[in-house]
Amino acid sequence: MGVSNKSLWLAVAATIVVPSKARARAHLTKSAVHTKPAQRQARRREARAPQTLSRVTSPCGRHYVDVVAGVVFVDGHRVHPSSGAVYLLAPPSWRRDGRAVAWVERQEGAATPQLVIIPAVDGRPEPMPWSLPSVSPEDQIFWAGPQRVVVGPALLVPRAVASWSESS
Repeated sequence: MGVSNKSLWLAVAATIVVPSKARARAHLTKSAVHTKPAQRQARRREARAPQTLSRVTSPCGRHYVDVVAGVVFVDGHRVHPSSGAVYLLAPPSWRRDGRAVAWVERQEGAATPQLVIIPAVDGRPEPMPWSLPSVSPEDQIFWAGPQRVVVGPALLVPRAVASWSESS
């Protein structure tokens, strides 16, 4: 009797499980026929609130950078952007003497990031932007000289290098 109880149990289990799988397969097949093929969507950037960062003071202590609602201020004067807002991807980095500053940003609606350098904060600071091919979250800004900035995960592993000459 022990063998026929096992056979009976298997027969009952099969009738319970198999019809439900058959219905599920029929339901999936039927719905798959009536739906459109999946379409790939472009990756969308989430809308970001305007960025505000805490003050970054220069090494000499005389100058500072503030980012308020996506606008960059140096010593309390708006320097960038002239209109709209930016999102800083790498925070401001001061040159050792505290007379120049650089950061990596993405402007509203822009596809590529850019490196922005203010080579002289004394007087009327004018930003110098450079388009970057790409940046990584590990990237930092390194000053490799008075007129040379390196962007990358380390000073000796650059993704981008910017250099300029002083004009008189």
